Amino acid sequence: MANDLRGTQEETGMAPGSNLDHRAKGSMTEQQTLRLESPDEQPALWCSPPPTVDAKGFVPLTEMKLITRVKDGRDRLWQSENGYLVSAQTTFNTGTTAAFGDGYYGIAAEGPIYSLQCVDGKGHDFCLPESGILNFEYLLFNGSEEIWSSRVIRVSRTESPVSKPVTVHFLHNGTSGAPHGFAMLESLGYKVFHHPIHPDTPQLDPLLQVIRGSAQKWPVHLVASGRASEACLEIAQRVSNLASVSIFSGSALRFTPWEIEGETLPHVVCDHSTVQPRGGSILTTRKVYAEAVADRENRDRGRIEVEKIDCPLHFFSGSDDQIWPSAAFSELGAQRRKAFGLEERTTHQTFPSVGYDLGPELGLPGLPTTERTLSHESTGFRLALGGKMGRQSRARRACWEKLIEVLV
Repeated sequence: MANDLRGTQEETGMAPGSNLDHRAKGSMTEQQTLRLESPDEQPALWCSPPPTVDAKGFVPLTEMKLITRVKDGRDRLWQSENGYLVSAQTTFNTGTTAAFGDGYYGIAAEGPIYSLQCVDGKGHDFCLPESGILNFEYLLFNGSEEIWSSRVIRVSRTESPVSKPVTVHFLHNGTSGAPHGFAMLESLGYKVFHHPIHPDTPQLDPLLQVIRGSAQKWPVHLVASGRASEACLEIAQRVSNLASVSIFSGSALRFTPWEIEGETLPHVVCDHSTVQPRGGSILTTRKVYAEAVADRENRDRGRIEVEKIDCPLHFFSGSDDQIWPSAAFSELGAQRRKAFGLEERTTHQTFPSVGYDLGPELGLPGLPTTERTLSHESTGFRLALGGKMGRQSRARRACWEKLIEVLV
């Protein structure tokens, strides 16, 4: 869907995913054209192309500034500023022209959204509204003069017209992003159960019985992230007829003494007492985990017997994960599976220069990736996630697309 502006003021009311309003300022000439192109439909998970601004008839080599604004579910204002250089052909397009500004540089239609930053300052998690609806405003400046603006609604999820005969058990760490991941998966038509997992409550038998019961009735997929991945992999060994297991930023090593079927499982001993905040408020925990597994005896104590999982197992990780070295921990699981002849049923995709926030809990596509920390309620500090903004955004989308491909 595209809406042209040729130096006149026009207002329209349109459906979600389309322009709500656009207006041109008086300095535009009849030869100048601006339009906001938005997908006709907004499928769940925002995997459709984002809105793009297409402009023609401007002075070559002029730097145009696009400001993008949106309020999140906590009514906080987020804003980005990206510059676009007009080509010799008098055009620029936010989907095909390299952008610069707000720490983002490159060609990406979602650049103005990736680079949104909280106006209230750093240290805030972007929170989706319960409705899943976000109202974006785009403002274009030529120098200091605003010459055009437009608004568009993006819907993060839509109700699937068909209920799929597939059950997903989503094991997560109880962060603020988990409800959004659950809602997005549910909106696709899957029957979704979500289970917060915490190391302080290591008893897994009740959850094991729930998942066993589900697997006797429907095709069941297990999805987990972070520390919850340990519990997921232990349960998966003990359940027959699973369809798949997908692990995001997880580990094939136990760092928690999980209790299951009358046994307390041995685990890697990890000393967090040496962790010190960086800059007074940010914790980087990767080094603590890396040092713990440097001792081979300690590492072997926590190895999870992933070869006992009788279904496809998919690992996704970022090489710059600063919570823990999930790429290395996931690769241990992938290699162990391959050593037992399960190579064809095992994948591990590692994304270079990507951090911790991948998958349904924290890796929602099409949302800002400028905030590279995560709130940690029990300590009051924030945890460094790692990763570079542009790469993180692309990896999030790739993970979602792969997950939907797996959940069939």
